[in-house]
Amino acid sequence: MNWLFYCEIIFSGLLAGLVTSLVSPAGNPWDLVENFQTGLLTTGVFSGLFAGLVSSLPVLIMEKRLSKALTCWISSTSVGLSVTMLGGVIFAMAADFILSQTLIAGGVLRFFWWLSLSVCLSGCFGILHGSVKIMCRSLMGLTPALIIAGAFVDRFFVTDGQNLVAFLLLGGVTGSGFAIAWELLKESWLDEHISSMVVYRYYIDGPEFIGGSTDECDLTLTEGPENLFVISEKDGIHIIEAHDEDMTLRINQARFRYRVLVDGDTIVVGQRVFIYHSKLARSRDVLPEATI
Repeated sequence: MNWLFYCEIIFSGLLAGLVTSLVSPAGNPWDLVENFQTGLLTTGVFSGLFAGLVSSLPVLIMEKRLSKALTCWISSTSVGLSVTMLGGVIFAMAADFILSQTLIAGGVLRFFWWLSLSVCLSGCFGILHGSVKIMCRSLMGLTPALIIAGAFVDRFFVTDGQNLVAFLLLGGVTGSGFAIAWELLKESWLDEHISSMVVYRYYIDGPEFIGGSTDECDLTLTEGPENLFVISEKDGIHIIEAHDEDMTLRINQARFRYRVLVDGDTIVVGQRVFIYHSKLARSRDVLPEATI
C-alpha cells in the first residue's frame, strides 16, 4: 500500500464531503425521489469535487505543476459533475416509474441508488482515462464503499440532522475504498523513493505512458525535452523508447534507445530515479534492444 496515495485520496473524499455539506440545502441531501433538486445538486457537487481532487491532488503534490493540476481538476470535475447528475436524473425517472407501478421497500430503493451512484462515478474515471478497465477497477472500490457508507448515512445520520458527519463519513469511506481498490488492482507503475517513508507512485494504466517537460505528459519533469521517453505496452509487456537525442535517459545505469522493461528496472533521468514494477511482466521477452 502506498500510504501517500491513500492519504491523498482520503483527503480528497473528506474535502469533497466538507464542501458539499456547506452548499447542500436543507432536507435529505441524498434522496432524489422525495427531494429531487437537493439530491441532484448534492450528487453533482460531491461527485465533481471528488473526481477533480482525486485527479489533481497527486499531480500537485508529486509533480508540483499548478497549471497541470488545475487543468486536471477542471476537466475531471466537469466530467464528474455532468455524468453523475445525468445518472441521477435517469435514476429518479426510473424510480418514479417503478413506484407508480408497484410497491418497493425503501431500503431496496436506497441500495439501488448507491449502486447507481457508484456506477456513474466509476464511469467518470473510465471516461477520463479512456479505459473500461479503469472503470471496472474504480467500481470494485466505490461500490462497497458507497453502499456501506450510504447505509450508515441513511440509517443514523441524515435522520438525526447530522449532515456534516454524514458527508465526512461518506467522503472518507468513498476515498478509502477507491484507494484500496486502485492499489490492489494496479498492474504496472513507477516508484520514486523520496525518503524512507514517502514514495511517489505513477500508475501506468494506458497503452502509452509519456515522460517529458510539458503538462500534456503523464509524467511531467522539471527540465529536459518535451518528450523524453515513451513506455508502450505490447502483449502485456512494456517497452521503453528514448526520444532524447542526447541520450540522457539511463536504464539500469546503461544508455538505451529501446528496451523491454522487467520488474525492478531502474530508470534514471538526471538526478531522479524511477523503479519500474509490474504484476504482469516478470521476465524479459525476446524483443530487440538498441543500445549506444
